[in-house]
Amino acid sequence: MEKEIINLRRKLDKINENLIDLLSERKEIVLRLVKIKRKNKLLIEDKKREKRMLNKAEKMAKEKGINPILVKKIIKFLIEDARKIQKKSG
Repeated sequence: MEKEIINLRRKLDKINENLIDLLSERKEIVLRLVKIKRKNKLLIEDKKREKRMLNKAEKMAKEKGINPILVKKIIKFLIEDARKIQKKSG
């Protein structure tokens, strides 16, 4: 039993590492978007896209049996973080 717990915890640790890698990649993409938006004088916020992202995330969460409220909160937090990054990078 203890060996199984250790193995499962290692898997969780690896998932956490992957999440952090994905968040880092996401930030790099946001920074690239900032440059393009600034160059083309585009707005930072895109409410229609944000709504689509949230709806898609909710649908995917439901399909995978994950709490859709939690997933939407995470996506909202990521959107807000992206906004802060974009505003700070100006």
